[in-house]
Amino acid sequence: MARRNNTSCAGIGCAGYLLLNVVGLVGTLLAFPVLMPDLMAQQTPPLKVEGAGQWAVVYGIPVAVACVLVAVAGRGGRVVWWMFLVRVAVMLAAVAAAVTYAEGRVAGQPWNVRMGIEAGAAGFAALVVHLGVRRWDRSAGARPRPGEVWLAMVPLREDPKRQLRHYCVVLATGPDGARVAQITSKDKDGRRDHVRIPNHGWDEVSGRPHWVEIGREPRVVPHRKFLKSRPQGPCPDAVWSQLLDRLPAGAAAAPAPRSPCPRLLKRILRRHHG
Repeated sequence: MARRNNTSCAGIGCAGYLLLNVVGLVGTLLAFPVLMPDLMAQQTPPLKVEGAGQWAVVYGIPVAVACVLVAVAGRGGRVVWWMFLVRVAVMLAAVAAAVTYAEGRVAGQPWNVRMGIEAGAAGFAALVVHLGVRRWDRSAGARPRPGEVWLAMVPLREDPKRQLRHYCVVLATGPDGARVAQITSKDKDGRRDHVRIPNHGWDEVSGRPHWVEIGREPRVVPHRKFLKSRPQGPCPDAVWSQLLDRLPAGAAAAPAPRSPCPRLLKRILRRHHG
């Protein structure tokens, strides 16, 4: 028992050490506009950041890092572009406030001391915002949004009282449930009521081809029948456009917001949410 406890303590200690290093590295990148000019000023002779290109790099690094952190913290489905930008702005503002406060507290200290404290302050500020975004999305994650792929208990067409575990594309949502199009791995090539749906973005593991029903009356799935608190990922844009074009009359779906994240951020997000 004592040996097991020692192993657990060692594991916790290693995890804590790793976390501190990650926070420090991220904080260094986020505080780059303060740390880099300060470092250059310590050189002999002193150097300065000059030119639009150098300033673009100095300020572009923290913006890029903040975008990655916000994308990783998100729920993994489609992202409302303005919400994404607001979250990035909040993270950058929190980092700026933390660095400004730390800078005032360590004025006059050696550069390496100032760098460590300012980078740590920036990293912990980013961590707080990151965790806040995750908590916010987790509290709202149980409600699907149009254009997302979810795992749910989907009712059979021939017997709506019976349900089977299936992936599905959410077409529209309401207070009591969502209207979905079922996804299947059974070969539906040659059928007018199904189209191939690429696995890209929502199923990177199975390697099996999938088809989604199209042009048929959506199935209604109560919110409690969705089996996870997060979506598998976004429905591929080309398939989503086809689903919208061939929706039956009276089954209108809300337009799915497009993500402002570039392809690299989408890959990071998919890996993070599995």
